[in-house]
Amino acid sequence: MTKKGFDRLNEERADQGLPLFASPRNSAAGSLRQMDPAETASRPLDIFVYQLGWYEGAVPATHWEAMQWLGELGFRINPNTRRLADVEEVIDYIKSWEDRRDSLDYEIDGLVVKVDDLNLQRALGEVGREPRSAIAYKYPPMQATTKLLNIEVNVGRTGSLNPFAVLEPVVVAHATVKLATLHNEDDIKRKGLRIGDTVIVQRAGEVIPQVVGPVVSVRTGEEREFEMPTHCPACGTPVVRPEGEAMRYCPNRACPAQFFRLMTHFAGRGGMDIEGLGESLAYQLIEHGLVADLGDIFSLTK
Repeated sequence: MTKKGFDRLNEERADQGLPLFASPRNSAAGSLRQMDPAETASRPLDIFVYQLGWYEGAVPATHWEAMQWLGELGFRINPNTRRLADVEEVIDYIKSWEDRRDSLDYEIDGLVVKVDDLNLQRALGEVGREPRSAIAYKYPPMQATTKLLNIEVNVGRTGSLNPFAVLEPVVVAHATVKLATLHNEDDIKRKGLRIGDTVIVQRAGEVIPQVVGPVVSVRTGEEREFEMPTHCPACGTPVVRPEGEAMRYCPNRACPAQFFRLMTHFAGRGGMDIEGLGESLAYQLIEHGLVADLGDIFSLTK
């Protein structure tokens, strides 16, 4: 999805009073997962054909020739693809895009370098799903600075207490970031983060928001240290930290926050794939006492 297409889609959703999408990449992925193909067709999706797959008859000998042939047939190929003579030219070409990648109307996080000879590609083969004839070079993530407003904690399905950063909203790589993962309390201490800090934020792989660290030089003295809670924020049970582990845990298996996370995981695409049973409905079912254990899901009536 192009940046222009993404902006147009969000304008339309805003006019309809619908929630806005976070980024072009997430919007494209979400558009392809729609159950209704007409909904997918209504989204401003675009495509670059990037290799020759199945074919019959005589075909070009190289990847470069195959791409030019596909372009002549009417398929859309990326106009910035280049055939380069040696590794030095490859390195120079990669460097040439690092500072101008933002000029493209679509997001990239790197370039893919491929062996040109198609016979060599076949001879090199694959490892799992990864071709030995191609490698991705990833650029450093785009960064921005913002204010760390607070550090809050949620409870995972295994009972782990997971700290996360509440940030003053900032645009990073064309997406507004308000929350970011902090992994665990050791990670917070290692980075030297304090509530109220000005912090550097990036999106790992242009997707997952991360706090890199504080800008110590602009501290005012009003910043404060973060302390992990001694009791579960959901049920009040004293938390434990097993020896040798980085995480603290709520040991209460009846903790409502744990059950909520467990239920959404169980009903999700990687579990039972129960259509329509997302976070909002799971919360309501638990809140109204209709589901107290996973087996209760299957005895629900209309």
